[in-house]
Amino acid sequence: MAPFTQYKQWMMDRYGEPLFRVPVQLASSCPHGRCAFCSENGSKAQQTQQQENPIEQIEAAIRFSKRRYKATKLMLYIQAFTADLTDPEQQQLIFQCLEKFDFEAISIGTRPDCLPPEALNFLEALKDKVEVWVELGVQTTNDETLKTINRGHDWACSKQAILDLAERGIHVAPHIILGLPNEVSTDWKNTADELAKLPISGIKIHNLHIMKGTEFAKTMPPAMNHWEYAEALMDFLRRIPADIPVIRISTDTPDDQLIAPHWHLEKGQFLDYVIQQMTCRQISQGDQLEAGQLKLESEMVPVQTDDGSITFFSNDWKEHYHTKSGARLEAEKKFVEPSGLASKLQDANLKLLDVCFGLGNNSLAALGAADGAKHTVDITALEMDKRVVRAAAEHFQPLETDPVDWQETLQKLLDAEVLFPMVGKIDLRFGDARWLIQNLPDDSFDIVFHDPFSSQHCPELWTVEFFQQLYRVMKPNGVLCTYSSSQPVRGAMLEAGFVVGETHPGHQMGDGTIASPSTLPPEFPTIGTLDKRRSIPYRDEFLCATSKAILRQRQEAIEVN
Repeated sequence: MAPFTQYKQWMMDRYGEPLFRVPVQLASSCPHGRCAFCSENGSKAQQTQQQENPIEQIEAAIRFSKRRYKATKLMLYIQAFTADLTDPEQQQLIFQCLEKFDFEAISIGTRPDCLPPEALNFLEALKDKVEVWVELGVQTTNDETLKTINRGHDWACSKQAILDLAERGIHVAPHIILGLPNEVSTDWKNTADELAKLPISGIKIHNLHIMKGTEFAKTMPPAMNHWEYAEALMDFLRRIPADIPVIRISTDTPDDQLIAPHWHLEKGQFLDYVIQQMTCRQISQGDQLEAGQLKLESEMVPVQTDDGSITFFSNDWKEHYHTKSGARLEAEKKFVEPSGLASKLQDANLKLLDVCFGLGNNSLAALGAADGAKHTVDITALEMDKRVVRAAAEHFQPLETDPVDWQETLQKLLDAEVLFPMVGKIDLRFGDARWLIQNLPDDSFDIVFHDPFSSQHCPELWTVEFFQQLYRVMKPNGVLCTYSSSQPVRGAMLEAGFVVGETHPGHQMGDGTIASPSTLPPEFPTIGTLDKRRSIPYRDEFLCATSKAILRQRQEAIEVN
């Protein structure tokens, strides 16, 4: 089940198949003038910009949707600028469009301050012909922001418009922009909370885009990158009732009009990212409300390894979390022992970065090394999938020698960091490691445990660029330990600036790798020359490429060589 109600599936449930929007422009301006974010085209659809006559616009748009999408059911979409719904001429033109073409519904974009009783009467009359939607430009509930963006109305006006439309049986879909100037998360939460109290039928959301020819192009307020916006969006959706269809979560301003932000993800990739993050974090639309939550269930079955400890199999990554030789054994032999953690804790407090926390075996083993030591270890752990931590909290098999109650610790880590007096602490952060690591300070960590799924299945955490981030956050004399010994991984480490050596854990486990920004401990000699072709590394220039794209890029590089 999807973590939020996607509009396409909602339409299929309601109409039998998606309704393809047929955009038409009736107005050439807005009665209030332009908002600070609005361009000269006023959101006019690209496929209709060559036609002046509305009937010709519709014919062109229908041809486009049938040719490109094989559309059979259509929705008339009056989107650009703000039509005057009290103007008899425009009213007649809308009726003409509905009579000439076969539409299942009509959606009209308008402003809250453009809905006097005459306009409401007209919209109500349209219900005799088609289902009527109004996409209402609310943008925010913050009145100061509304003044800043030259909106010309306040939140009270928007609220009354929603109530008036709903009272007449007209579907209302508020349009919201996240990231408007001077707004922070509390403003977005308040907007979501206020909308959740009202009779809305859908919602449209996107991040602030700064376009050429707008007032914002002069003032250039900050614009969120895709990671920042995804966090704001997910938090917003959690406050919207689960049965409300989400019509849009992003927009696609043409490159020749966009000033900022410049993302490196397509709309579909961003949608996939949001779904992945919400699914892995076990959050869903409406889950902050008392009712209407979408239930997200996952069943992870424990798999026993040779040392008696458990692991899980990831259906997403098609791998077990640990080697069959032993989950706990791997933590000791491939991570804790080669890092020299126990001896280093005799001399100083240490900071450890645990990349891909999983069941937490590596962090637990580190706490074991700190138990009884002179100093403490502070662990920052990164993990995308909350499901595995929750499953581990249910199924983990403790030992009498464990320094802490690990099942209880895992349960607590789902919500907050955990302190262990005289031993250290764990701060577990959920999300994409490629984003989380960019928010960590330089020269911070004495030791890094790097434990993602294999580079064949999860190449995004084995790239030159990700290792450059690891290099950045490590202290100059720090060490990085990983289970992988593959040549592309070591090639990426070398290109990132690391000195690289090999570990020999034994116990029928393959060799691992140890790396440092400066020099390695003497017991780990540096590796010899790598094969030029086999060691071609994975790359992810903007730290946001998909697995398939990273694998494809490397394969192309191999073919060239």
